[in-house]
This record gives sequence, C-alpha cells and structure tokens, in this order.
Amino acid sequence: MALKLNFKAFIFDIDGSLSRGNSPIEGASEIIAMLRRKGKKILLLTNNSTGTPEGYAEKLGKMGINVSQEEILTSSMATAVYMKKFNQGKVYVIGEEALSSAISREGFTILNEEEAREAKYVVCGLDRHVTYDKLAAASYAIQNGAKFIAANADRSLPVEDGYLPGAGAILSAIIKTTNVRPLIVGKPSKRIMKIAMDRLGTTKDEVAIVGDALETDIKAGRNSRIYSILVLTGVTKEEDLATSRVKPDLVLGSIAGLSDLL
Repeated sequence: MALKLNFKAFIFDIDGSLSRGNSPIEGASEIIAMLRRKGKKILLLTNNSTGTPEGYAEKLGKMGINVSQEEILTSSMATAVYMKKFNQGKVYVIGEEALSSAISREGFTILNEEEAREAKYVVCGLDRHVTYDKLAAASYAIQNGAKFIAANADRSLPVEDGYLPGAGAILSAIIKTTNVRPLIVGKPSKRIMKIAMDRLGTTKDEVAIVGDALETDIKAGRNSRIYSILVLTGVTKEEDLATSRVKPDLVLGSIAGLSDLL
C-alpha cells in the first residue's frame, strides 16, 4: 500500500524548506495550496529571530507562497511567549528589532549596553549588527547573575548562494566567555514545539514537521515525538544521513515530494 500522510496539521520550516533567501523552492506554493484544499492546518515555524509574521507573509506572498500572519511563528515570538512564565524584569537583548519588540510587548524592560549589568535576563538571537561591545555587555550581565536565554542556536542561515553565520555563532562567543550555556527556546527544543502545537490546537499524533535541518527541524520532531520529514533542499545532504544520529521518519528530495503522499 502506498504511503499516505493523514495528519491534521503540518509544521513547515521556512529557510531551506519553502524558500532560500528571496527565492521559492519549487513546489512550495503548490503544496501549501493543496493542503488548504484538503482542510489541513498549516504553521510556518522559523528559528530566524529577525523577521516578523507580517514581513514573512509579505515576502513569501511575493514568491507565490500564500500564508497569513497567523500561520507564522518565529523564534522571537516563541521566546516572548515562553518568558511569560518568568517575573517581568529588565532584559538585555542581542538581536534585532523583531526580538526586542516581541519581548517588550510582554511587559519586559529592554536595556541598552550601558545598563546591561542591571539585567535580570540576557536574550540572544541573530544580530547582523553585533559588536564586541554588545558581546561584552551580555557577558557582564550573565556574570552578574542574569538568566541566559537563546531564541535559537542555529549555526548558519541558508541564502541563495550559500550560508551566513547564525545566532549560534554569536552564542558561542558568549558561552566561551562566561562558561554558561543558555536555555534555548527555538528548535530543536520542546519549548517551541509545545507553543506551536498550542497554536494549532493539535496533539503530537496529529501533526508532522517538515524541515531541511537534522539538528533543528528533525531533532525537534524527534524530541517531541512528532512525525518528521526531511527535505534535501537546505543544509542537509543525503550523505549526511549515514553519519547522523538524528533520523527522520521520511526523506524527500524537496517539498514537492509531498504531493503524492497527501
């Protein structure tokens, strides 16, 4: 009998799975449209902390991938949601506007570099304008007892012609300096997956995750006991599977391969 994926909902990574930089991956718009016709729930889940739902919806729409803002969850948003469990306080952020704004909306006070030693929390995401002074400010705050939280720990960010340093590259400098490891909210953490499933209103048995990275997307699925589908259009190559301890439930050349399984 041919394999059929009868899940109520699908969680998709964006960078490397649906798009690469400003270019769509072939078949992405058709699969999203097919899932809608079949009444499936969709959530786009990205570890990239620099984007907003509005920005992603607009960017993907220009590629022909039509999704609503409500169907997008970023690691910035998830980090802010997760931090609700803590007492509100002062936060020093290494990251861009999307991360600072998401945290600020939850009632936390964002500090500048000069104020960083007063921080109760240090939150780190991708910052394409990171400086030595920012790293120093975060390191001092952590040494003074601030709780260290990472929106994600991605080592790289896929673009059209290769890869750029990710948030993990910034985290590494702070970890080396302080000898403190952060609490990670983004994939592969169970934390962001629980937030995603709460958004969808599904249980782990009703959803599948589709992504291009073994150590984030697929590991997130395995950690949360969610069916995981690897697509080979991003950071993971077929030869990587042989040596990886993280194994997907299904491997496809690209998202287009879902068409025969729905």
